[in-house]
Amino acid sequence: MRTRVRLAILALCVPLAIALSCATPAKAVNQPGPEPAKAAPQAETAQPAQKKPVAAAPDELRAKAAELRKKAFDLGIKAVLPEDYSAAEAAFAKGNGAYGKDNAAAAAAFGDAADRYRDLISRGLPILAANERARAQKLREVALRKGADRSFPALYSFAEGEFAKPSAAEASGDFEAAIGGFGSCARDYEVLYKLCDAKGARDSIVARDFAKWDPSNWSLAEAKYAASQDLLRTDAVGAAGLVDEAILRYGIATSNALEYYASSRQQNAEAQRVRATGIKAEVAVKDEYAAALALAGKADSARAAKDFDASSALYDQAAGAFSSAYGHAKAKMDIAKGELDSLDEAIAAKASAAGAAP
Repeated sequence: MRTRVRLAILALCVPLAIALSCATPAKAVNQPGPEPAKAAPQAETAQPAQKKPVAAAPDELRAKAAELRKKAFDLGIKAVLPEDYSAAEAAFAKGNGAYGKDNAAAAAAFGDAADRYRDLISRGLPILAANERARAQKLREVALRKGADRSFPALYSFAEGEFAKPSAAEASGDFEAAIGGFGSCARDYEVLYKLCDAKGARDSIVARDFAKWDPSNWSLAEAKYAASQDLLRTDAVGAAGLVDEAILRYGIATSNALEYYASSRQQNAEAQRVRATGIKAEVAVKDEYAAALALAGKADSARAAKDFDASSALYDQAAGAFSSAYGHAKAKMDIAKGELDSLDEAIAAKASAAGAAP
């Protein structure tokens, strides 16, 4: 019985053992051999640092600041608001220094500079307009003082009409138009007062008949003088250049005429000296003759210094002095001659009477 039970258990265990052996993998047997090469340790790769985002170049702000800067410079704002202008320039320079390095800082600086230039222009324009108005008024006063309203009434009326235009622009707040307008008016009045100067020089030449001494420069002066008057209404700058040349040419003609005239007056004085010497005025009226010689000497000195106007006057005085000396010397000579004639007559009468006596 026991044997039969054991056989039955054995019969059950054999298939179970076979199944278990098939399900469990066999363990690998470690065979002796060379150890595998160890891999070299990998170097740790450095991670790039995170860069801050770069601000875009403030080109638009820079261009605007530069535009306002040029306008302030062209207007001459520096002359009327120097300290504020320097501050704006410093801000602009700061922007240029940061440009391309710290564009955010550059943008802030250019923005600040633009605001400063804008404020300068706003505050400076009324000052500049007032300054230009004052300059035009000053030249207007000079033209009036020289008689422009009387000598050139039509041109003076034109200038007065032009002066009213920038005055209206200034009153309306258009200061830029006022600045330009007052500048043009200043040139108009400048030409007018210079025309008065040219007319004065011209009148002097005519009064003294000097044109004949230098006809070339006289003719050039006359042409420029007329042309400047014709051009004033349309081109004051060109008219100013013409009247300047007219004044120059009148001056040259006057200088040359004075030199030639001085020479002619010297010749006249010398002729009077020779005439006085011919009757021994240096003996008969010694002091008077010496005074005439002294005047001639002063005239020679003035002529050598190219003071031809003074030398001409002195030569004329010397000529008059020599003529006076001649007259006084001749009077003395006539008296002496009369006395001699009377003496001769007395001697002759006495001799005649002696001859007639028995």
